[in-house]
Amino acid sequence: MSKPEQEDASLVYQQRLEQENADLRTSLELLRLDQQAGYHVQRRLLPANPMEYQGVRLDYWLQPSLYLSGDFLDFWSPHPGKLLFYLADVSGHGASSAFVTILLKYLISRYAKEDEMSPARLCSRVNEELLTNGLDKHLTLVMGCLDTETRLLTYTLGAHLPVPLMISDGEVTELEGNGMPVGLFPGAGYKDYTCTFPEKGCLFMASDGVLEVLPGQGLEARQQEWKARVAASGGKIDSLLQRLPNSPDGWPDDVTLMTLSGC
Repeated sequence: MSKPEQEDASLVYQQRLEQENADLRTSLELLRLDQQAGYHVQRRLLPANPMEYQGVRLDYWLQPSLYLSGDFLDFWSPHPGKLLFYLADVSGHGASSAFVTILLKYLISRYAKEDEMSPARLCSRVNEELLTNGLDKHLTLVMGCLDTETRLLTYTLGAHLPVPLMISDGEVTELEGNGMPVGLFPGAGYKDYTCTFPEKGCLFMASDGVLEVLPGQGLEARQQEWKARVAASGGKIDSLLQRLPNSPDGWPDDVTLMTLSGC
């Protein structure tokens, strides 16, 4: 190949490379805009923060590791005197997990109108729905129904970590119970547990992303560290955030903190 031919080939290669880089930048910008749009849609589906209903107050803090979050929560009254809430953590990250949180909100809202307010039955119905749709996604979940007159809390735990904590008179106790992940095993069983929600108490919940930023060797050690920091915070999210390690590179996973308290 002569020198002029080499120069022409080099110029063509350079032009092609510049075009490919321009196309890549355009694709990345479109992806960024799509992610931002999804972020705003997902945020609009969340409840007001804070929010109060018949003497119970919801506070939360949700920080996605990317634009979109696989964590989601809700808090509303589908029937008079009944307050339903949940915190869900969908497997994975990004858009595919965020889409499941939107489907989850729709399913629970629909089933809660038909059901007699059993969190365990709601979990069973969502479990079968996710498996039937073949989404290849599962989630962990804590869901509760509070009778605002009797203060009876009925709840179920779908393999959710860290274990929700009840704070009352300065004491911190873990909610008892266990259960299977939601959307992973056909016919998975869930159980309703009950306890009294203290008049001035606080239920503190979080997604498992918080455990990844805590010190300690093994799950048990990190859960104990979590319990100690929640106790030191007095059940206040702002106070707890000051007690969590700061990461200059951002959170390694979606992190959600959620409290229900008497007001």
